[in-house]
Amino acid sequence: MASADARLAGIASSIRVIPDFPKPGVEARGFIFGPPIALAIGAKFVPLRKPKKLPGEVISEEYSLEYGTDKIEMHVGAVQANDRALVVDDLIATGGTLCAAVKLIERVGAKVVECACVIELPELKGRDKLGDRPVFVLVEADA
Repeated sequence: MASADARLAGIASSIRVIPDFPKPGVEARGFIFGPPIALAIGAKFVPLRKPKKLPGEVISEEYSLEYGTDKIEMHVGAVQANDRALVVDDLIATGGTLCAAVKLIERVGAKVVECACVIELPELKGRDKLGDRPVFVLVEADA
């Protein structure tokens, strides 16, 4: 990658051991980071969105919020059984959105091999919801 941004190169080099897998990016802020990472390692990008934002047929996963529930959606067929995926988001706080993204991808038979977030709020323990999946974080911050 000629004249690569050092931050993107750092992220790409840390996940290069997992070749040829889609990079689902969660909603709008995950879109900022997911496409450049996918481009840097030569993989496809799969958007995961809030309800009714994607055209065509979708599958969804509901998750809990502090005061209610929400859903995340993905195009049917965007991720295939036996695909290996990295889920990219901007923030992991309580882990609800990231956990829903993982469940959605795994429901179609793909394997989430790592999650990557720019910021983690560790005292909210969102990482705990992801089990033993590796989580790559650039910055830890106080809630």
